[in-house]
Amino acid sequence: MRVTLLIAWREYLENVKTKGFWIGVLLVPIVFFMIFHISTRLATATPTRYYLLIDQTGQYADSVEIAIRREHQRRVMQDFMRYLQENRSDSANFAVSNEPSNQMDQLLDDFGNDEVAALDDWLSNGGLSFALQMARPYLRAGTPDFEEPREQFIAAVPPPELDLSAPPEQIIETLRPFLNGERRLPAGDNQISLFALILIPADVNSDIVRPVTTMQSGLQNDTGPRGVQYWAGNLTDTRLSNAIQTSINNAIRQQEYIQRNIDVNAVRDVQRTRLPVSRMDPGKVAGDEQVSLADTFRQWAPMGFVYLIFISLMQSVQYLLSNTIEEKSNRIIEVLLASVTPGELMMGKLLGIGATGITTILAWLASFFAFIQLYQTLETTMIVQILDVLLGSDLIPYFVFYYLCCYTLYAGIFLAIGSLCNTLKEAQSLMMPLMMVMMVPILTMSFIAQDPNGTMARVMSWIPLFTPFTMMNRAAAQPPMIDVVGTTVLLVVTTITVLWLSGRVFRQGILRTGQPPRIIELWRMLRRRST
Repeated sequence: MRVTLLIAWREYLENVKTKGFWIGVLLVPIVFFMIFHISTRLATATPTRYYLLIDQTGQYADSVEIAIRREHQRRVMQDFMRYLQENRSDSANFAVSNEPSNQMDQLLDDFGNDEVAALDDWLSNGGLSFALQMARPYLRAGTPDFEEPREQFIAAVPPPELDLSAPPEQIIETLRPFLNGERRLPAGDNQISLFALILIPADVNSDIVRPVTTMQSGLQNDTGPRGVQYWAGNLTDTRLSNAIQTSINNAIRQQEYIQRNIDVNAVRDVQRTRLPVSRMDPGKVAGDEQVSLADTFRQWAPMGFVYLIFISLMQSVQYLLSNTIEEKSNRIIEVLLASVTPGELMMGKLLGIGATGITTILAWLASFFAFIQLYQTLETTMIVQILDVLLGSDLIPYFVFYYLCCYTLYAGIFLAIGSLCNTLKEAQSLMMPLMMVMMVPILTMSFIAQDPNGTMARVMSWIPLFTPFTMMNRAAAQPPMIDVVGTTVLLVVTTITVLWLSGRVFRQGILRTGQPPRIIELWRMLRRRST
C-alpha cells in the first residue's frame, strides 16, 4: 500500500506542478466569468436600430409608433426594477398604508406576475419620473443615480428619391439597396444603416383575418406578401417585428370592439384579471409546501453536477492515457516495473490522477465562490441563496459518491486502453466506442430531468456505464429505493469487476509492443490467469 501511495503522490505532483495544468484549470472559470460579465454588458450594448415606417392607409402609423415607445419603456421598466431590487434598503417595506408604497408594491407584484399589466401601470402613472420619486425613500443611502437605457429603435428619414405613395413593389425596389447595406441613409452630418422597413400597403385591411373568413379563400388569393410587410436583413432580432405585430393587432381589435359596441376598458380590465397559481410540493413539511425559486433550481441542479462529472472525467482520463502511453513509449514503465508490481503501478496511477481531478474541481469551486463574493449583482445574490439550499440538501453526498464511482469505473477502462497502445493515435481508435457510450447520458440528460422516474431513466439507471450520470440526474426527484440500492450495488460490483479485469489487461499489455491487440487477443488476456 505504501508503494501505491508513493506512485499516486508522484503522479499527482507530476501533473499539478506544471503550468499547463493550472492554465487549463483556471481557463474554465475565466471563460465562465467572461461570458457572465460580457453577456450582462451585451444585453445593454445592442446598437441603435433605424427603421422606416410607411403607412399608406394612415390608420396604423400611430399604433406602430406606440409599439416602439412601449418597447423602449418596457426596457426602461425592466432596468429600473433591476436597479430597485439591487439598491433597495434592507429595511424597506413597500406593503404599508400610504399610497406611493401601495403603488410600488402593486408595480412589483405585476412585474413578477404580469409584465403587460406592469407596463400599463408604468405608463399610466407617469413612467420613470414617477417611479423614481416613488422609490427614492426606499433606496439605500449612497445609491447611484439610475441611468436610463438609450433608445434602440429610432425612426429614419426616407431618402429624397422615395415616393411614399408608390406601389409597394416600387418602394421595395427603391429601398432594397438600403436594406441590404449597399447604401446608407443621411442623418444630419452622419450616414446610418437602415435596419428595417415597415410597409403598410393601402389595401392592407382586405387581408384582415376574421373567424368568419375561410382560410381556403385566403390561400387562393395568396400570390404575394399579405398584411403588413416587415423587411429586415437581420432575422434574429425579432423584438421590433413582434412589438409591431402585437400593437397593430391590438389596434384592429379595438376597432372591432367599437364596431360591436363593446367597452374597450372593460375588456382590458377583464384581460388583466388573473388568478395566481401556487405551486406546492407534497414532499415538504406542513406549512412549507410552497415551491420557491430555489426549489425549482434544485430540481435542475443535478444536471450541473452531471456536467461537472463529465468535464472532470474527460480531463482525468486524458491525463491517464497521455501519462501511461508516454511512459510506455519512453521505456520509463520498464524502470518502474523493476521496483513495483503492475497492480501497484496501476492503482497508484488511478489514485494520483483521481486526486488531480479532485484538485481541479476544488479549484473551480474556489474560483466560483470568489467570483460571487467579488462580483456583487442581483444574479449573484440569487446564486448565493440557491447555493445555501443546495449545500443543505442531499445532492452533495450523491455527487461525491457517483463522481468517485464514475471515475474509478472509466479510469480502469482507460488505463487498460493506455497499456495496450504505444501512441495516442492508436488509443483514439479504441477510445471512440467508449466516448460514444459516455455521450449517451449527456445527450439524454434534459429528458431524464423532465421525467426522472420514467421508463428511459429507470432503464438507463441499471446500465452500469450510465448509472453514475443517470442516477445523479435523478437525485433530486427521490427515485424509488429499489433503484437507489439496486443500482448502487450493481455499480460497485461492476466497478470492482472492471478494475480486476483492467488489472489483467494492464499487467499483460504494459510491456507489449507493436500493434494493439485484436478482439480475440484481448479476450485471451482477460481469460489468462496471472502468474
